[in-house]
Amino acid sequence: MKIALITACLAGVAHSKMAALALKKEAKIRGHEICVEEQGGHKIPVKISKEQIEQADVIIIAKMVSISGKDRFKGKNILDVSVNEALRKPSLIMDKAELLIKK
Repeated sequence: MKIALITACLAGVAHSKMAALALKKEAKIRGHEICVEEQGGHKIPVKISKEQIEQADVIIIAKMVSISGKDRFKGKNILDVSVNEALRKPSLIMDKAELLIKK
């Protein structure tokens, strides 16, 4: 499974990064590919490419605040979760993502 992950918190520093690391680790354990875009503090240091979005089976959006550019994901399977949930329960989030693409 290919996953595009967008994380967003107020500053885009601690919570976003920790949630991204937790989900990346869980994806790797399950043999999934994952690319990450961290948003926050009005910055997007690395933006997911159009090609990565097209190839993604699911888009996971882990956020505490609104994300920028959500319209890029139109027509894709989207799983919206909180940053805290992604940080505390990455295996549950990955379970939900896997179920979403089986539908």
